[in-house]
Amino acid sequence: VELLRNALVASSLRENESDEKELVVLRHLTTALFQTCHIDEVEPLVLRFREAAKAELRREGGNCCYYWELESIYASAQLHEARGKPQEAESEVRALLDILRETGAAVQDNLSYLQHLLQQASKHLKILDPELGEEELVTSVAAELAKVTAFMAENIQRQ
Repeated sequence: VELLRNALVASSLRENESDEKELVVLRHLTTALFQTCHIDEVEPLVLRFREAAKAELRREGGNCCYYWELESIYASAQLHEARGKPQEAESEVRALLDILRETGAAVQDNLSYLQHLLQQASKHLKILDPELGEEELVTSVAAELAKVTAFMAENIQRQ
């Protein structure tokens, strides 16, 4: 975690460069902090992650940046859930699903990443637990995961 903190400081010192290095470090650092239950420390980083992802999407546009937006939304959902705010976490997951539906073909270059993200969300967010979560939301995430998995299978068969 300390090494990632240092890398984040170093990445933010570089001016006139893409925020992608900062985004990579923020993703890894927020993941590590969630895993070690450092919720107070992760909160400002999640906000920073969201802003950096939005800035990168505005700057670069297109397919290459949607995964940062999706990843930052997932981190925000994790934070809301850790803070005991399931409605806000559900809202973030719905925003993630909306982006997936709106971008459609634009995210197909990152199918394995999307599959991994949806699997992680389903595994780690209590609001997506079939026993605990709202049925419609759990079903929607499962349906998107099934679509991504089907696209991946089709791509493999074509090769």
